[in-house]
Amino acid sequence: MTNEERLIKANHLEGMKIDEKIRKERPYNEEIAILRKTLHAVIHGEPIPEEFEQYNAEAEAVKAEVKARLT
Repeated sequence: MTNEERLIKANHLEGMKIDEKIRKERPYNEEIAILRKTLHAVIHGEPIPEEFEQYNAEAEAVKAEVKARLT
């Protein structure tokens, strides 16, 4: 574990590291657009957009990667 990773863990900043890695793949405005479209679909009883499924899978993979590195 690197010094940076030790500091992240010690200061409970895992969420910030996860967000940082997700932002490398998807800009903030793109993430908001995906979530907005998904919310609209849920409210109107429409299927969850495939775009959300891809985004969610990417985010969960990043989350698992960061947590694995910090354990």
